[in-house]
Amino acid sequence: MAPRLTVVVPLYNVEEYLGACLTSLAEQTMADLEVVLVDDGSTDNGPVVAAEFADSDPRFRLIRQQNAGLGAARNAGVREADPAAEFLTFVDSDDIVPPGAYERMLAELDSSGSDFATGNVLRLRANGALEQSPMFRKPMEKARTATHVTRDWILLGDRIACNKVFRRTFWDEHAFAFPAGVLYEDIAVVLPAHFLARSVDVVEEPVYHWRDRDGSITTRRAVPQGIRDRVTAVATVSDFLAGRPGLAEARRRYDAHVLSGDLWLFIEALPEGDEEFHEAFLDHAGAFAATVDPAVFAGLPLDLRVKWQLIRERRIAELLALLGEEKDDRDAFHVRGLLRPRAHHPAVRDPLPPAATALTPADLPVHAHLTEAVWRDGLLRLTGYAYVRNAPGGPPRLGWLRSGKRLVPLRLRSTDGTGGDEATARSGRSLHRYAHAGFEAVIDPRAIATKSKSKSMGKAGRTTWKLESVLFGAGRLRRGPMRLTGTPAPPAALYTDERTRVVPVLSGNKLELRTERIAALLTGHSVTDGSLHLEVKVLDDDGPVALRLTEWRTKDTQEFALRGSLGSRAAEIPLSAFRGRDEVWGVQLVGGKDRLTVAARTDAEDGRFPLPGGRELYAAPNPSGDLVLTDRAVQPVVTSTAWAEGGELVLEGAFPEPSGTIGELILRHSGHHEEAVLACELEEGGGFRAVVSPAAVDGPGGPLPPAEGRWYLFLREPGERDPDAYRPLRLATPLHADLPLQRGLSGRTFTLQRRHHDRLVLESGSALPVGEQGPYGQRVQRERYAGLRAADRGQLRPAALYSSFDGRQHSDSPRAIHRELAARAPDIEHLWVVRDQQAAVPEGVRAIALHSAEWYEALARSRWVVTNTHLPQWFERAEGQCVVQTWHGTPLKRIGRDLAGTPHADAAYMASMEHRSAQWSLLVSPNSFSTPILRRAFGYSGEVLECGYPRNDLLYAPDRAKVATAVRERLAIPEGRRVILYAPTWREDRPRRAGRYDADLQLDLDQAREALGGDHVLLVRRHYLVGGSVPDTDFVRDVSRHPDVAELLLISDVLVTDYSSIMFDFAQTGRPMLFHTHDLAHYRDTLRGFCFDFEHRAPGPLIPDSAGVVAALRDPEAAVAGHAGAYERFREAFCDLDDGSAAARVVDRMLKEGPGPAGESRTEDASGAEGVQA
Repeated sequence: MAPRLTVVVPLYNVEEYLGACLTSLAEQTMADLEVVLVDDGSTDNGPVVAAEFADSDPRFRLIRQQNAGLGAARNAGVREADPAAEFLTFVDSDDIVPPGAYERMLAELDSSGSDFATGNVLRLRANGALEQSPMFRKPMEKARTATHVTRDWILLGDRIACNKVFRRTFWDEHAFAFPAGVLYEDIAVVLPAHFLARSVDVVEEPVYHWRDRDGSITTRRAVPQGIRDRVTAVATVSDFLAGRPGLAEARRRYDAHVLSGDLWLFIEALPEGDEEFHEAFLDHAGAFAATVDPAVFAGLPLDLRVKWQLIRERRIAELLALLGEEKDDRDAFHVRGLLRPRAHHPAVRDPLPPAATALTPADLPVHAHLTEAVWRDGLLRLTGYAYVRNAPGGPPRLGWLRSGKRLVPLRLRSTDGTGGDEATARSGRSLHRYAHAGFEAVIDPRAIATKSKSKSMGKAGRTTWKLESVLFGAGRLRRGPMRLTGTPAPPAALYTDERTRVVPVLSGNKLELRTERIAALLTGHSVTDGSLHLEVKVLDDDGPVALRLTEWRTKDTQEFALRGSLGSRAAEIPLSAFRGRDEVWGVQLVGGKDRLTVAARTDAEDGRFPLPGGRELYAAPNPSGDLVLTDRAVQPVVTSTAWAEGGELVLEGAFPEPSGTIGELILRHSGHHEEAVLACELEEGGGFRAVVSPAAVDGPGGPLPPAEGRWYLFLREPGERDPDAYRPLRLATPLHADLPLQRGLSGRTFTLQRRHHDRLVLESGSALPVGEQGPYGQRVQRERYAGLRAADRGQLRPAALYSSFDGRQHSDSPRAIHRELAARAPDIEHLWVVRDQQAAVPEGVRAIALHSAEWYEALARSRWVVTNTHLPQWFERAEGQCVVQTWHGTPLKRIGRDLAGTPHADAAYMASMEHRSAQWSLLVSPNSFSTPILRRAFGYSGEVLECGYPRNDLLYAPDRAKVATAVRERLAIPEGRRVILYAPTWREDRPRRAGRYDADLQLDLDQAREALGGDHVLLVRRHYLVGGSVPDTDFVRDVSRHPDVAELLLISDVLVTDYSSIMFDFAQTGRPMLFHTHDLAHYRDTLRGFCFDFEHRAPGPLIPDSAGVVAALRDPEAAVAGHAGAYERFREAFCDLDDGSAAARVVDRMLKEGPGPAGESRTEDASGAEGVQA
């Protein structure tokens, strides 16, 4: 019997991923399929894996051919398919098909009779996470049956083959075949198929997991073959549409999609490409553009119109300058002319045709943002800013509330001071300053409630008022919605009389006011005899007879009889009606002429009633002000908030948690997931109290404020590592009107805010003055730096400026050099760069905020600058200035220009190396091995001081034993316990928000604790770019914020790492090292690469699995016994210069006269943001 579905799987050198791919096919819930495996001349063991599947499962067949490319291999698979199979699909051999995908798609096709089905796609990230593919977010947003691309133009973005199942008769009818020997072969088949199909089914569920694979076709852009083959593919489709009657509009739409999508990917890659790629791009993209209807260009957004005009005129230098400009100034330009305003970009030197630069209203939008919206004295008080983007203008004067054609004028009062600076900083652009954008306004809710009353509202009626700002800019009045910045929870509902309320709501982040007449109001709640008693006042008494509960997600309903009369009703709901799972039940009265939603006042106490199994029923208003009953795990609810005079935030509340063991208050950053642990007092009777000092939260790095951003508050059991087990702090409804609460402390603003209706969040503001924030503020400071450097040529102040990891730490070689220089030159002023107040500096050192005006001045005027990372690209060494680059590790992994050709190489970063290194007076080399690598990687031709690493001097210090004892005491390590230091490096392929990367802690901490916890302590040291946290226990200490890793090396008995340069420092101790190389092949061959044969020269065992590492840690001396010779050779090669005097040798050189002339720019443009790739 013939299979219903043929799955064609070409394979070429994907041994690492093939097994997972084929397993996902073998485990499909639709078993009636055949899998045709096409070995396209693989040179790895992939065919062996494929043969094992073919031998063990008769549904799998393996055919072999010489390498001919993906398209040819797919075509070969189709030819080998069972001709009686009803359906056909394709899978790339490094991807995954989720369970049930084919069963769902065939069910759709059986029902609809469509020619093919297409489904949603998730990206499979390197860390195993699944994320919605942006390419398919809109096309697959909702399911559609029997649709067509000409009725559903968003399907023009659905251009890959592997998320589709084709009806085989449709495939054969049109003799589809993939082009051979080219990239992007899917496009030439899939897009014509969309137009030729009679109908198509769209499945919104994910049917394909598309793997992110470094170096794959889809991650390579800046190569001539890529642009050539992409243009060939899209031109094939465009020509296909041109040759079909009635598809002229389709061709125009498709060409526009190509210009803004397919080829935009290559425009983005231009800064990464070389001259050969630039020429290939201009040739091929220009040839395609020459075939496009001019009307298509006219319909493009402004930024694309300008770029395509430059492409058509082959003005590559200006195009590259414009792309560089957009890094800081996306969509920024000057406006020329009033009657017919045109855009002018500073990067574009010569004029462009008017059609390319004409401005539409969409190009000059109104940005109106509310930084505060609060009820005070019964009035809604608004503070914010408004401006027309890119257009000069005066202060905002007018706004209104609009409901249909009705308008209520809103006077905007201009504010001086920070309103304009905040608008400028938050604009995210450096080109314009919006000095007069700030405003205040007041809304009387009674006025709009009166305006809303009309016969059209009816019983329980509602009117929605939109808030808009009106400004004059670029020759005309323009309006735009007022948005709530940062989208906190909107203000609570306010009642203007017994039955009328004004409810602030967010539509997206746009603030709207709803005036509503309520028909039923909760007046009481209690529990007696196992039942919830609800009392409701009926304001429109039309005879409701029952109270109905509706579960919001499932729409399940339950009804309970009402009793009472004359406007007062009551119902009894058995607590057994709640099912012990997370559910939210809305409450309505039914049985009369209308269903009456029960409202709940926001100034009334919430109801809180225990349920079995550590759960509770919570009765409170939802964001719309309507009563909901929430069945949930017991949550801590804050019932009192206050700022104390000393700057402490005092939180009190109720948490009737049965176990009574949850006693840690956690601040958790919403972006990089760093955590701070605070004490929390649990009181008898279920109360709790916490005192938070946000200006000085204790941690391994000393008392420091939380970093800039949003910090959510939780309670957790001590040592709990799973964030899903944390209990979020919620705010009791009567306190909603009290927030936000602000307090300025230690140079930044802390705001206790409400988000997601009742979640508590502490927002930590910027450590910089608002005028120095944002691209505009930084541009002003860079210009000031250039002026200071020019004006004070040769007039440097006797100061040393130190920077460790771009201000993140007071550590490393700069710290050691500072100690030495301070001891030998006491009259020198010592300045330490601190990022976001996240490093504590010792007495006698002045902290300089990174990116502050002081920082720019210090860079321009300090006699000495000592850093272990790259200085900003715009920095140029002043005459007489001595710049010492210590770097921060012996290079095992490739760095700088040696990264060329790797998937995460940053072409702009590498191109800046020569200019950056030209500013150094001195490069410190830790060993003779590193010197040629550092010179080559950084393009450095200046003086190198081979002296060992100053950061390791502590390991040789006479008082090192005393320091070690103090460190053990500070970390509360019991006497007699052995110390394991676990310090893995970072992975570029695991980015997280806020400039951090996912932690790659592959060591099983629970397994390690079980095996070693009795007499060991595990210190976890995350790389400085890695986010997250590891909760402390009696076994684990998170020492990632400990100020200096050298102190940790002193106390550690064994090191566990992967590829971190910490191995070269720890080798000074002679103690055992274990290498957890769980991804060795990927890291070595694809991700980063090594500077030497690590496997051959490693001074300890390479252990791929966590269990093996834990076993080795039971007796590390025995585990490394076979590596004694390798360890000694490792020390000879990489520790040949360390003797405890490296800092002294560096300071000797610093104090010599003649650090050299001023640095010279080695690039045409030395402007730009700092960048670190290490």
